[in-house]
Amino acid sequence: MRPEERFDRLERVAKLFVRAGIRAREQSREQNRRINILIHMREQDREVRQAQSHEINEKINILINSQIETGEMLRNFASAHDNDIAELRKAQTETDKSLRAFLDSLRKDGNGNSSSSQ
Repeated sequence: MRPEERFDRLERVAKLFVRAGIRAREQSREQNRRINILIHMREQDREVRQAQSHEINEKINILINSQIETGEMLRNFASAHDNDIAELRKAQTETDKSLRAFLDSLRKDGNGNSSSSQ
């Protein structure tokens, strides 16, 4: 092989290396760009998930507070209701006593006749 042919061959090989290097650099840049896109998307996804988590936690806290308030209202209602029932029982007992006394007085007057007719 003549020196000129060797030089031409070396030149072709060098060009192949340069093209391969350029191609590798372009592929590396493209890969870095894709990696950066993935990182950016991951950060956005994390931010969205944090916002959703925060929103869900706020809703849970609202539900818990509502449940606590409802429980307190029910306890207050039950307490008032218990007092009302106790008053009704007391009134019923007094009414029963009065009715028995009235019925007993009618029996003593005899045969259901009123005491004003005697």
